[in-house]
Amino acid sequence: MQPLLRLVTAVTRVLLAVAFLPSGLAKILDVPFTTLPVSDPVGFFFAGFFSAHGYYRFIGVMQWTAAALLVVPRTATLGAALYLPIIVNIFAITVAIGPAFGGTRYITGAMLLANLYLIAWDWERWRSILRVVFAPDDRRVDPLPMVGIFVAAAAGFRAVVGLHLARLRHAPWAPWLLLFVAAAALGGAALLATYRRAPAARRTLQ
Repeated sequence: MQPLLRLVTAVTRVLLAVAFLPSGLAKILDVPFTTLPVSDPVGFFFAGFFSAHGYYRFIGVMQWTAAALLVVPRTATLGAALYLPIIVNIFAITVAIGPAFGGTRYITGAMLLANLYLIAWDWERWRSILRVVFAPDDRRVDPLPMVGIFVAAAAGFRAVVGLHLARLRHAPWAPWLLLFVAAAALGGAALLATYRRAPAARRTLQ
């Protein structure tokens, strides 16, 4: 069973990586993702998305980065983690716009489930990180890094949604970009604080 699961995992990683290549390339080259007119809800959304050229290219670069990390065994765990917020955002968009996307929502939903499978596959690695936050000897919890990560994730998601809506409504987008940068900085600081506690946590576990 274990060799079969390893094969399924490898195939899943490759399929998810390949799925991001065409859409990511279109964004990196700064070409429209669709030719649908703005009278169509999907065309209207992508017209607004495409108008934010820098952000449009940034998402493409992140898609290709996640894909590249996924297909390399040593970085596959990081690739799955980077892939997750991107596919969650894509799935949310296809569901929010509704019937105009047709069956796309089912495809993005399947991609999200496959990504969650990859996260679960690497549970042992994630557990080693969580042990830094949870001290099993006395069951005490160090809440600051975890709170920082969750706040950063929530703020980053809100910033991405705000950027999308700002472009669609022709509203100011600079505040949302600043929020995204602040969320990234907070998340990086929280992760750094977590890793700095790693040696002490490992000594406790031993």
